[in-house]
Amino acid sequence: MAADRLKTLHTSLIDARNGYQEAAADAEMPALKALFAEMIALKERDHAELHDALRRMGETPDEAGSFMSTVHQTVIRVRSVLTGLGTNALSSFVNGEEQILGQYDDALKDCADDAATTATLTRQRQSLQAKIAQMKQLAA
Repeated sequence: MAADRLKTLHTSLIDARNGYQEAAADAEMPALKALFAEMIALKERDHAELHDALRRMGETPDEAGSFMSTVHQTVIRVRSVLTGLGTNALSSFVNGEEQILGQYDDALKDCADDAATTATLTRQRQSLQAKIAQMKQLAA
């Protein structure tokens, strides 16, 4: 079960990274471009660490992401065309990241007996919480 939760989180990180790549290309403000670049780097780092954790569990992680990756990119493109991609869009990113926090919580419960994975997940979750706070502050 722990591997399944990690796989779900791993896929979500890929999907989110892909969405941020689209957002970075369409962002209207330098501060947003910088934030999205930071989120891309965070998602890539966290994804790589979960990739390694899954391999240690004997799993072969899927690097393709999910259909949601395409959905996220399309929504970002459409929003960019219709309303622009400014700070008004940050609430949508915050909502998505808060869903990922829930996936971290699920993975932490399932991986409680694996100290190394728990430490990685806890650190990643804390970093994500800090980025969510930064997004909320920029949106205010």
